[in-house]
Amino acid sequence: MNNIIVVGTKTLVNLNCNIVNTNNNINIMAEIFNNRICVFANELIIFNPKTQVGSEDGFIPEGTYYSMARNGQLIVLRRGIPGCPALVDFETMRKDVKKEYIVRKGDPRAEIAAKTQKSILEDAIVYSNAAYEFFSVKYRYDGDKKLPPAKIDEYTLNVRIMNAILSLRDGRKANSIGGGSTRINVWEKLCKLSNDLLTLKDPNGRDIFPHNLPKNWKALKRKCEQYEAARRISEEEGYRSVIHKSYGNKYAAVVMNEDAKAVMHKLISMHNNLNNVQIMEEYNKVASLMDWKPIDSPTTVENWRQKFALTTMAGNKGDKALKNTRMKQIHREAPTQALTYWTLDGWDAELFYQKKTPKTVKKNGEEKRYMYTTYTNRKTMVVVLDACEKYPVGYAIGDHESPALIREALRNAIQHTKELFGERYKPLQLQSDNYQKKVMVPFYEAMTKYYTPAALGNAKSKIVEPYFKRLNVEYCQKQANWSGFGITADKDNQPNLEVLNQNHKFIPDESTVIAQLEAIIAQERAKKIDAYRTAWERTEEARKMPFGIEEYLMLMGETTGRTNKITGSGLFIEFMGERICFDSFDLSLRDHYNEDWIVRFDPDDMSQVLVSNAKRLKSGRVDKEIGTLQYVLQRDIKVPMALADQKPEHFEYRTRVDRFNNEMVETVKEKVKDVDRRITTICQRIPEIAAATVLDRYLITDSLGQHKDVRSKMRDDATDADFTEVTQHITRQSVVMASTGTDDEDYDYNPLDMNFSR
Repeated sequence: MNNIIVVGTKTLVNLNCNIVNTNNNINIMAEIFNNRICVFANELIIFNPKTQVGSEDGFIPEGTYYSMARNGQLIVLRRGIPGCPALVDFETMRKDVKKEYIVRKGDPRAEIAAKTQKSILEDAIVYSNAAYEFFSVKYRYDGDKKLPPAKIDEYTLNVRIMNAILSLRDGRKANSIGGGSTRINVWEKLCKLSNDLLTLKDPNGRDIFPHNLPKNWKALKRKCEQYEAARRISEEEGYRSVIHKSYGNKYAAVVMNEDAKAVMHKLISMHNNLNNVQIMEEYNKVASLMDWKPIDSPTTVENWRQKFALTTMAGNKGDKALKNTRMKQIHREAPTQALTYWTLDGWDAELFYQKKTPKTVKKNGEEKRYMYTTYTNRKTMVVVLDACEKYPVGYAIGDHESPALIREALRNAIQHTKELFGERYKPLQLQSDNYQKKVMVPFYEAMTKYYTPAALGNAKSKIVEPYFKRLNVEYCQKQANWSGFGITADKDNQPNLEVLNQNHKFIPDESTVIAQLEAIIAQERAKKIDAYRTAWERTEEARKMPFGIEEYLMLMGETTGRTNKITGSGLFIEFMGERICFDSFDLSLRDHYNEDWIVRFDPDDMSQVLVSNAKRLKSGRVDKEIGTLQYVLQRDIKVPMALADQKPEHFEYRTRVDRFNNEMVETVKEKVKDVDRRITTICQRIPEIAAATVLDRYLITDSLGQHKDVRSKMRDDATDADFTEVTQHITRQSVVMASTGTDDEDYDYNPLDMNFSR
């Protein structure tokens, strides 16, 4: 006769007494038999009312089951006998049957693993008869009162578990809790194991470890360490420390005078952070000399530590901790107008990338060069954040934070203002941390009206740091190469390092990570740009600070480190493999062609450069900047040779060049004429100068074309020269004689004058 067993709302019947093991409505679907994972045959067969075989959750007809057994598509390891249900080898079942079983009832392999595996904490718990004996027999309070039985069990269990926890903590390098090179909060892991104990039930559904230890890892750590400190004094002292004060535990009842309190306060606040046992020992040394009542438990010290927490924090944790956790904070309101307040900081982006690095290894006396790959590299991004709308107005990506990277980020910010508003602007106020302040502060002050460095140790004053955390959560965490949160963050929210290591070859390269970071900034800007433009429209004119090109290049420009010369063809520099010419339409620049120049340029905008005169070394490098002359040079336009290729801007440029050259010619002419007029005036005033010097010989015709006549008149007025007409044929000899100056008074021989025009 078939036995019928009711499990919850299920009706199950046996197949050859294949009774499903049940206990208080708990289904056991699998068990180990002959070291094989087996499932119950009854769970596979569809209930047959005629034979009363199968179960309501079965999915194989009874006839099919027997057919599969005969064909070896499932193997029955144990036939059903009274009290022992039939078992089928799970791993040998046909794939489709196995898959259907898992879908309907779950994976029996997981069930077996859960039943057979103990947690490392559970395995470490050892029954302590000494603890039970102390709480049940030795301890008395209020005369001769004993602890209630429930409290005896509670304290005994808590002590057992805390002993196991401390044991695992001390031996963490030898077990799976973590340690060594792996960044892991051991106490977080231990707390999780402790909380997991509360979920364990016996076959009757009762709690196996009903402890009341703290469920928060910080509180658990504090309680365990207090117990440990007391245990160092004696084992019984450790037991005593877990008893509640309502049961006669009077540790805090030690009455102290003001001098004793001062000693206790000093010991607690010392910078070397003595533990409770050490403080108790040192206090008792003083107490014995002062005839004070000694302290007999570290718990008393802990109570005083809590009482003095405010006034001792600065001593043992620093002013920073006091400022951030106890001091009153100023609640600030973000500006509603753009470019009013900028803040900047560096961010080690939480994205891994792989990098190949050469390495030289000596082997058998020979040096061999290898390339090895690291997979935990991270980029640093300096972000310039406008507090208005928290808009990332500028950024730069590099290997580490540096003054050059900060300058690049600020240059990007200034260029972005030109993209948004048509002109470069400076921020009204700029905030930064104190990184490289000796180098950077003059730079910061030059590019803003109000420079306000962040207060040392006051992280709350920098709004950019919470911004980085948001970027990490919103963008980085969703990437496959996410590196996790900071080392102080919840370790349960960190990436699975084991999976990362298994798939390390899929970690992207450097260029891909840079693209990821650029995409983050692009998305942030796209989401906020409309609101940011609106904020700019309501920005007061008095707050807008245009950034002139000369000032911008002087402050933000890069230099080559060498000096350059300006020629008639302009000033040439090499940039990114291209030879670029710059020139100016300022005529005064032509008066300083002999100068050496420092060239400042914006790598992102090579349309113009700033030159400043300097002193050069023989090597051509800059010795020092003089800076008395400065010019902004424009990039020259290359005009196509063929007229057909020329565009309107080319014709316009040629016209401008012609106009400039004509202006230069006229300037030169006017200068020469002015000089000649002055010389003529001098010669008229003092005729002997014209007769005795060569000054008059090189004068040009005046503006009226009268120079020669004036000069002749000056000579006639000076002397009456005899005149003899020469009619003879001029021979070569006479030419030679004339060249000596003997026959021609009008010609003063000059060896440099070899054109014989006269």
